[in-house]
Amino acid sequence: MKIALIVAAARNGVIGSGNKMLWRVPEDFAHFKRTTMGHPIVMGRKTWESIGRPLPGRRNVVVTRNADYRAEGAEVVPSLEEAFRTLADTDTVFVIGGGEIYRQALPSADVVWLTKIDADFEGDTTFPELPESEWTTEVLEMLEPTESRSFEVTFCRCERRA
Repeated sequence: MKIALIVAAARNGVIGSGNKMLWRVPEDFAHFKRTTMGHPIVMGRKTWESIGRPLPGRRNVVVTRNADYRAEGAEVVPSLEEAFRTLADTDTVFVIGGGEIYRQALPSADVVWLTKIDADFEGDTTFPELPESEWTTEVLEMLEPTESRSFEVTFCRCERRA
């Protein structure tokens, strides 16, 4: 099983604030959907609650320590390790957030699909920096700023060095 993380992060590492994303980039939503479609997705409870529903075309798994938690349309597991055990027969599993789940999953990750938001944002949730000594980065596409978006967006695929 390959473990992949998919995340959009600002230049300063911020990925959200108050359980919300701080930017709207339709191209990133399309990239997320295209990349994760048909694969299981693993998320923390707060991410599940921010989305508010299961994402179609994907097996949704929610990680929470609350044994009584129910997530309609998703499987609930007590730990990231249990999520990975549950999905062991899967080709690729995507971890989609949030911050705590990313930090737990990063040491096991093989690939990070990183959307770089070329701006700094104030927020309470961050994604750790990927050291160049451990990761190779391939730029897939760059989007120039637009009238409605004042920052550049870069789609990258980062792979753990052997």
